[in-house]
Amino acid sequence: MAISRLSIGGGHLAIEHVKGDGKHTSHVQVGDIWRSIQGGDDWNGMVDPINPLLKAEILRYGDFAQQCYDSFDNIYSSKYMEILSAAKVRWGVDWNCSEVGVVISGAWMGYIAVCTDPKEIKRLGRRDIVVAWRGTETPQEWMQNMKDILVPDSVRSSARDIVVTEITRLLNEYKDEEDVSITFTGHSLGAALTTLSAYDIKQIIMKENDRKSIPVTVFAFASPRVGNLAFSQHLQEIGVKVVRLVNTWDVVPKVPGVFLNENMGRLTRFLHWLPWTYVRVGIPITLDSSSSPVLKQSYNPASFHNLEVYLHLLDGYQGYNKLPFKPSGRDPALVNKYSDLLIEKLQIPSKWWVRRNKEIVKRIDGLLVYSPTTPTHVPLTRRLLYMRPVIPIH
Repeated sequence: MAISRLSIGGGHLAIEHVKGDGKHTSHVQVGDIWRSIQGGDDWNGMVDPINPLLKAEILRYGDFAQQCYDSFDNIYSSKYMEILSAAKVRWGVDWNCSEVGVVISGAWMGYIAVCTDPKEIKRLGRRDIVVAWRGTETPQEWMQNMKDILVPDSVRSSARDIVVTEITRLLNEYKDEEDVSITFTGHSLGAALTTLSAYDIKQIIMKENDRKSIPVTVFAFASPRVGNLAFSQHLQEIGVKVVRLVNTWDVVPKVPGVFLNENMGRLTRFLHWLPWTYVRVGIPITLDSSSSPVLKQSYNPASFHNLEVYLHLLDGYQGYNKLPFKPSGRDPALVNKYSDLLIEKLQIPSKWWVRRNKEIVKRIDGLLVYSPTTPTHVPLTRRLLYMRPVIPIH
């Protein structure tokens, strides 16, 4: 029986299959199993224990979602608060962001990116189109979150129109390519939007006979419930594949539908028509904040909902069966970007993420002045620029 071990080679993750005699037989990379990673067989046998390639790809998509937060300016005195463009989000040469950013009520919510680099396309095994959404940030968005009564599908939004129009344009642009995928990712409110967006796009693709095979996949972090039983069933019928990342201590995935939900058994079918009955979609990957040896014990609900905490927990996740926390390389310092959740022993400053001093610069005469420049963003791969002790995590 062949065994598998994790190997890093050429900058990309690969699974190296080894025979009983120790001889290498093959290297399985993302491009070899990309349809399985995108849910082609409903992730059968890939979640428990989790396939390292699948985990690496979910982490990568999580970084797309995190970039929505890192690129959103919520400072009212900043001229960039309401007019951020998705084109400003930087992913190096591998990805180009669509010129169309998704804006709702004056606040930038996300972006659409398409893989353009030939090497990255080869690694992925196809051209991937990504739609990324951020979660709740502004007071107006928090107020909207309180409205938890289900509405008919006919109620359309400007965000839906933007996404549908742009994805349709991209599909037409790459209509001659055989292998194309569409991946939606987001956190919290953004995770709910990913599910709704994927539902819309898949229905549009179904109308195009020659494009039905395009996989539409959702990687949702900390998603609240989105629809009722009929919505959940139809989402599955049309072939939208969903993975929900859930922190067992997080409250948000438990709402709405605290009392009327999928846990009612047969009553769910009888009460599905009520506007307060919600049902989860897709398959869950359940994470646990208490499994990490570097997270502080916290009683603040926001601590369990933080996207960087989710990504840290996923990095050490191996499977459901009480397997130990085993990090695969993500820097835990990222947890403290906007929070103070790491144990003191790591010596990571809290809330260390600052955007280029908010455009305050020191002139040659020593005076600090406001000097507007084109917004730039620190690449996700940049490490903290100070030394800290190396503490092994077992």
